[in-house]
Amino acid sequence: MNGIGDQQAAATATAAGADRGSIEVELFVRAGKDGETLGGCPVCHRFFMLLLTKAEYHPEMSLVVTTVNPARNLPDILREQGATTRLPVLRYGDEIVSDPDEMLGLIDRLFHYPPMNYDSAPAARACRDVFSKFSFYVKAVSHTSDTLLAELVRLDQYLQETGARYLSRDLPDHLDCLTLPKLQIIRVVAKALKDFDIPAELRGVWRYLAAAYDTPAFRNSCPSDQEIVDLWQSKPECPNLSRQAAAYYSTATPARHSFDVPPGTPTPPALKA
Repeated sequence: MNGIGDQQAAATATAAGADRGSIEVELFVRAGKDGETLGGCPVCHRFFMLLLTKAEYHPEMSLVVTTVNPARNLPDILREQGATTRLPVLRYGDEIVSDPDEMLGLIDRLFHYPPMNYDSAPAARACRDVFSKFSFYVKAVSHTSDTLLAELVRLDQYLQETGARYLSRDLPDHLDCLTLPKLQIIRVVAKALKDFDIPAELRGVWRYLAAAYDTPAFRNSCPSDQEIVDLWQSKPECPNLSRQAAAYYSTATPARHSFDVPPGTPTPPALKA
């Protein structure tokens, strides 16, 4: 796969898994504006990233990813199970699961390695409030970026102190799959709606994002900047894009992904064999 994170990449993952595996799981995720590409949903990104992480160690996995617009093309298997608009949804055989905790349990039960549970309370505290402060900021509940910046500094301080590639270890865990899609949203949407950049001096945060961008499971499950912005632009609490920004982030333009990092960003620790 080439890391573009669109439906073509998802189809490639599906075909590769089908060639080598015998345990088929299907992940239904929210579609983008065109009904086919990956939409900007962070929960869908989370579970797609999780499954791709597991797939690297489980050649028996056959992963099928299906993009869904619930208003236009809800698959019969979801309609029959009463799943309407809640995505993502995981299918394993005749079992349809939409509760996130139950989905995590099913994935970990089917594919034991790598273990994805986390028990680092400092890591959980460091990233706990970043996304909520971002939401307050872009929805104008907070009128300045001060509280968002304070939470980013808190996360940066934790990441500067740890020597791990990810939040608490050298392989992504459930907390990373939860946090990294949200950090990508913060990076993309805060810039689009508020002209806010994550400060380059937050070298721990950027090193963490660099590790994500170097991780195929993240890159290949990541929606485009345009789809991420489109999802947030549709929220009535969020400000409108300027005419220039609306043209730049139009989903009609070729997909773009913000995978660059500022000059001088530390190189993430190497994966250990």
